[in-house]
Amino acid sequence: MGIPFHLHEIDQVFPPKVLMEGEDLWLDGALVGLEEYRNTWSAKVYAGKIEQVSLKVRGKEVIAVSCTCAIKGLCAHVAALALGVEESLEG
Repeated sequence: MGIPFHLHEIDQVFPPKVLMEGEDLWLDGALVGLEEYRNTWSAKVYAGKIEQVSLKVRGKEVIAVSCTCAIKGLCAHVAALALGVEESLEG
């Protein structure tokens, strides 16, 4: 699996260690400034260094991701944002 993916499939898309790190970031409040504009969700993640992360969605399907970290792709920062977006859309 990879991109695109549905938000309810987060646990199937991210490797377990990356997902756990993303959950920790999300639960610890490291995701700041979550906002949506024209189907693109963005936030900053404070994890020792500030990373800018974004997800482009169509409904509940993630069609593109971006992060300023060195990993570039399905990193813990993207996982944290995906969890935040999923919660916002369900709320």
